[in-house]
Amino acid sequence: MLIWIITLYSNGTSTVSLNTTLTGEFVTLQLPVQPQSYIMVLVNGSATAYMINGTSIIIPVLGTANVSIMYVPRVFVENNFVGINVGNSTVEIIIPNDILIANITLSLISMSMVNNELIITARGPGEFLYTIMPTSTAKHAPITVPRIINYEYLAMIIVIIIVIMAFALYTLIARRGKSPKEESTPQTSLNLNDYELSILRYLRSRGGSAFEIDISRDLGIPRTTVWRSIRRLEGLGLVRITKVEGKNMVTLIRDLQP
Repeated sequence: MLIWIITLYSNGTSTVSLNTTLTGEFVTLQLPVQPQSYIMVLVNGSATAYMINGTSIIIPVLGTANVSIMYVPRVFVENNFVGINVGNSTVEIIIPNDILIANITLSLISMSMVNNELIITARGPGEFLYTIMPTSTAKHAPITVPRIINYEYLAMIIVIIIVIMAFALYTLIARRGKSPKEESTPQTSLNLNDYELSILRYLRSRGGSAFEIDISRDLGIPRTTVWRSIRRLEGLGLVRITKVEGKNMVTLIRDLQP
């Protein structure tokens, strides 16, 4: 059972996240809360494109992979409280000690305190309302009037978060989309052996990618030697290794200068 994490922050903002291992080609997940706009999806640590179908997200897993999802949820305002609608999902709500939950209609499963944070596990559908707790200015001083969230400021924070995440995704995609000629490294600075140089030349001749088993067969290099060589090349940032139908696909992502 997948448990989505809804994290509330002291400034009144919130995020929805999930970190899990998925298996399949294209995996469809039901989002617990409608996103405000952009969703960050990482598959094995790399930003990945996705498709949205209503309140579902379709992710290209292409095997078994660690998948991380994070986004800013769409909220509503009711009687000066911020509200979040949760669909038919199980969620874990992390609430700092300066956030007050005013009302919750979800089906509660459990509650606990961890590091001065209230953690509520609940099942939708339903909603909850929250606001920032009032603060006192000094000891024995009367409690101040509860602060009302400046929703223009909240919207500005959400937009800034979205812009930063979009820029990070654009940078990752731009780096991954560069051709070997655009992104090259001096050959002499890496101290590559003959096996590693042969593998790089082979990948160039194959249009930039090939299966590990084909590299071993066509170059006549033992599988164990190819395995060690491509992982050293991966560590140097020259190739990327992905699983395709249970086999290792080696892709050239950075070429060498002569």
